[in-house]
Amino acid sequence: MSRANDAYVAEAAGRLFRAYQRQCVKADADTLFGVLNATHSLNDKLKNATGADFHQFQEFMALKALRNLTHHVEEVRANVRVVPMTGISDLSVLCILRRDQVERAIEGTVEKRRESTRAACATKFHWYGLAVNINPCLFNFMVHAYEMLGKEGVDIPEDAVRDFETSYIFESENGYPHFIDGRISSGASNISKILTSIAAEMPGV
Repeated sequence: MSRANDAYVAEAAGRLFRAYQRQCVKADADTLFGVLNATHSLNDKLKNATGADFHQFQEFMALKALRNLTHHVEEVRANVRVVPMTGISDLSVLCILRRDQVERAIEGTVEKRRESTRAACATKFHWYGLAVNINPCLFNFMVHAYEMLGKEGVDIPEDAVRDFETSYIFESENGYPHFIDGRISSGASNISKILTSIAAEMPGV
């Protein structure tokens, strides 16, 4: 990479990790919008600088569909809810979108990527009736991004990546997996009813 490209990628990487930190600490519709746009921006700069491309990850393809919907078509601000986890899972919160909105994101994908995007969303998002939990997908994408940036020699600003990197190193040192499943393993049918009722209360478009 040239020095300029190296700096641009590092800045974009820092922006993504800062946006994700805000999403984790105090999530709202604006933080989600910020994360989705930061993933897209970083991929463009990384691809131009190194040839590396997040499209190899299904998590990115699923999130990109949401990014394109929110960036070009409609708002998800009133349709996003982060709620306390009420079952057993390896994530403490859920980030809920309405099913119909996710389906519109898939249908809005360019035709050549639509079926692969549909498969990515089906696999990487968790579907509960009218509700779709995207948090495990987002979490796992951040792991992929961190690992790819390291492989490509991108120097992520320390203030942006410190908390994420500390957790990653702790997991490595203790033999814990970096990726999560994020599915609810207790009372799933009841959880589905609860999340469906939450999604039903969210304003549609």
